[in-house]
Amino acid sequence: MLCYTALLGARATPWGLAALAFPGTAAHELAHFIIGFILRAKPSGFSLWPKRSGKGWRLGEVRFRRITLLNGVFIALAPMLLLPLGWVCLIHLAVPAWRTQHWISWLTTGYLCATLLYASVPSLTDIKVGARSLLLYLSVMILCWMILLVLPSWLQ
Repeated sequence: MLCYTALLGARATPWGLAALAFPGTAAHELAHFIIGFILRAKPSGFSLWPKRSGKGWRLGEVRFRRITLLNGVFIALAPMLLLPLGWVCLIHLAVPAWRTQHWISWLTTGYLCATLLYASVPSLTDIKVGARSLLLYLSVMILCWMILLVLPSWLQ
């Protein structure tokens, strides 16, 4: 009940939500930044400051100068790399804290796991940025699959 009340209170204002989601937002945007840097998308801006965006709020953003068809989907879906991190945090930190009845550790690590798992979901903006790139890769995969299905009959 205490956690539920805290969540309701935090959601009452955008700043409360931003503060509650900050660790996850930082991890989400850092994932975009790191993968974008590795794939030479030339990160040009990084912000964790909440901004109004239409009817909602954008909690963070990374800007790039060079998102292409080849790197777009990987940059857009980079936060999904947080899933294994959240799972490891849960299994190796939160569950042992629960078993040993270290309630403060359990609450802290549980919060960290929850924010990491929540942050691993790509945003609608992420999906829009990577959509063309994803379609390219899906088309290539389908084409390769079709060739592999037909290739044995061609070789006979």
